[in-house]
Amino acid sequence: MAGTPTSPTARGSPDPDAARALYQRHADTYDLQTDWAGLDRARAVELLDLQPGDTVLDVGCGTGLCFAEILERIGPSGRLVGVEPSVEMLAQASWRVADAGWANVDLRLGLAEEQLRPDDDLDAALFCFTHDVLRSRPALEAVVARLRPEGRVAAVGPMWAPWWAPAMNVLVWYVTSEYVTTFEGFSEPWSHLRALVPALEVERHDIAGQYFVWGQVG
Repeated sequence: MAGTPTSPTARGSPDPDAARALYQRHADTYDLQTDWAGLDRARAVELLDLQPGDTVLDVGCGTGLCFAEILERIGPSGRLVGVEPSVEMLAQASWRVADAGWANVDLRLGLAEEQLRPDDDLDAALFCFTHDVLRSRPALEAVVARLRPEGRVAAVGPMWAPWWAPAMNVLVWYVTSEYVTTFEGFSEPWSHLRALVPALEVERHDIAGQYFVWGQVG
């Protein structure tokens, strides 16, 4: 079963091709399937402490479910860059942008390490339910390198509950296995990001199998 889209491996690197296959299946129903996470998305955006005029990167932006929260804070003078490797998910994001009439959103198809440019000076970067990205050092290094001094990062996502809560871990696995290609690092999904952002603050919700992290570079 290892390496197939429906059975993420406990060890090993994220698999971008398998991830694309996963999200191709989920794109049309993703918003409804993950509606339960709306408040978590909003809190992750809030933790970025965004200001009008900021340039924000939404890493693995999916269908654009965080766009409205971000754009409300940065205003028309700000800029939102959404990077997403799934054609189908990015198509949904594009329709969302067109429907809302947002003129300051730049959508890019591909991995963050491929799509970020030397002139992308970022004030903040969001990682919202993007475990595979958080376990990719090349992606994180590319993002952090483009952050301005005192640039901010925030992330939210699932994690393993304590060993003495096996029923919760079964639930975490069941909910998450359709959206990740590896469970490597699932006890502390933020560990690679903390190596690059030493001041990272971590808020663990162990019983719920969830975390929030945020901090500044430099």
